Amino acid sequence: MITFSFSGTSHGIGYTGTICGIPKGVSINIDNINNALAIRKGGFGRSSRQTFVDKVVFVGHQSETQFVTDGNDLTFTIANKCVETRPNITAVRTGHADLVGTIRHPELTARDIAEIASARSSVCYVVLGCICEQILADWNITTNYHVKQIGSVVAKDHTDSNSHTTEPFPCLDKSALNQMLVEISSAKSRCDSLGGVVCVTAQVPAGIGEIFPYHKRLDAQLSAHLVGIPSVKGISFGVGADYASMTGVTSHDQLFAKNGHVSYKTNLCGGIVGGVTTGQDIVINLVVKPVPTVKGVNTIDTQTLKVVPQQYERADTCVVPNVGFIAKHIVNYVLANQVLEQFAQNPNQLPKR
Repeated sequence: MITFSFSGTSHGIGYTGTICGIPKGVSINIDNINNALAIRKGGFGRSSRQTFVDKVVFVGHQSETQFVTDGNDLTFTIANKCVETRPNITAVRTGHADLVGTIRHPELTARDIAEIASARSSVCYVVLGCICEQILADWNITTNYHVKQIGSVVAKDHTDSNSHTTEPFPCLDKSALNQMLVEISSAKSRCDSLGGVVCVTAQVPAGIGEIFPYHKRLDAQLSAHLVGIPSVKGISFGVGADYASMTGVTSHDQLFAKNGHVSYKTNLCGGIVGGVTTGQDIVINLVVKPVPTVKGVNTIDTQTLKVVPQQYERADTCVVPNVGFIAKHIVNYVLANQVLEQFAQNPNQLPKR
């Protein structure tokens, strides 16, 4: 089983991570990881902080390009280029962890909480996901993501999950993409922010996952990890909320027989039934809330108890596509863990797509 621990702060010296359980013989391409770190912070709507380069360094490995795992724990560091001590926050942001963090941890200040809870920590999840992506490649399992909605702009539905790239702002509907960029620019001019919906897909054979116990179901594992991404406030699989207006007759997928096997013909369920993959693409929709650091919101100052404008500082305008990219890497981790648990001892038993 792959386990991990990460530590660091947004404006401290950087982040350190340790990943345990990576099998021996996995080829780690450091250039690929650094390229992924660049995509994580890129895209339209990001703040000026995202201009510096993130670089991962693996402790004990001299090569800056590639090495092969030996079965031992992997420890890595990612330095922050912007290291500074920032003043405390008293005009707490209601959509951030500022207030609730200090209630839970009274020994910390709101600034301490903001540093710890920062989405910058997602650099560690991208490193983890890149390594797991290499494991999945050996099993012919791939993941993708695309933007479905930004603000009021909704992209047209596309069924071909392989028709896009991992560019910083992938959207299958290019006409909608232009409207999204206009809406982001408008929000930025107002010091406001936008949320949306992003879709993560995975091409996985049937039979991956567990039925019992409930928390081991594959969709339960995916949900638990994905809602931990800062800004993710909703998750659904397949047609998701549309199930509420469907009937038992119309809401379930069709089956067909071919070459002596029974398979799923449609994919309303999003590729998982009873905690186990159907052989159709896993389809996960994530609702992303607007970034909470904006102008125009009043709060209560925790020292004076007066109504004041909430703290405003450098912030992104829209992170929806970036959340999709981070989510793709978390999905890599969950799937790699599940596949290793099921088939590491008997790789030939992994079903074919």
